[in-house]
Amino acid sequence: MAVSARILCIAACCILTAAFSACAACAGDFTAKGSVTNIVDGDTIDVRLASGRTERIRVIGIDTPERGQCWFSEATSATRRLAQGKRVTLVGDGSQDTRDRYGRLLAYVWLPHGRDLGFQLVAGGYAKIYVYANRAFKRLSAYRNAEATGRAKGLWRCGTRAATGSAAASAGASKRCHPSYAGACLDPSASDYDCAGSSGNGPRYTGPVRVVGPDVFGLDRDGDGYGCE
Repeated sequence: MAVSARILCIAACCILTAAFSACAACAGDFTAKGSVTNIVDGDTIDVRLASGRTERIRVIGIDTPERGQCWFSEATSATRRLAQGKRVTLVGDGSQDTRDRYGRLLAYVWLPHGRDLGFQLVAGGYAKIYVYANRAFKRLSAYRNAEATGRAKGLWRCGTRAATGSAAASAGASKRCHPSYAGACLDPSASDYDCAGSSGNGPRYTGPVRVVGPDVFGLDRDGDGYGCE
């Protein structure tokens, strides 16, 4: 039995090595590149690797609301805005497993221009830090700094009057300011807005404007949290 178990482990390691080019004794360390093809929810995405195979990725170190929970739609939309269709680098963490119990690959998702998807979501208030089985992940310190910023907004306000969807929308409408944008008063009844100098039929806005919710007007084209830069 011991010999058989060893053979199976060696075979599994060989498969992962071929797939990710860096698997140390079946640990969580690996690097792979691919393109994001689908957003499942705020912390889970599908990535097509260079080999042509598609992997479901569970982002390490974060947890976003589940379907039916407060801020689920906003978190999912934020991940879609940041990652959909982007070329990404998946990086495993030797302190964690390679896959979770559902078979999803566990990885940090590095976006173009060196931005960490998980960090962006935590800093934006779309995700909370998640430490599995008390096994601290390598980027925990950085994520804690991001969470200190994110605590003032997003899902952290769920359950308060300001965060109830209908109340927030009503408040924004009464002030004639869209709740998805900070530092500027964009009319929530407008069908569209366009950045100054761009094409389109909507009113022109000279930015920048911070995007703090679903970017319904499509002003943040590069997904960095600011529109009309």
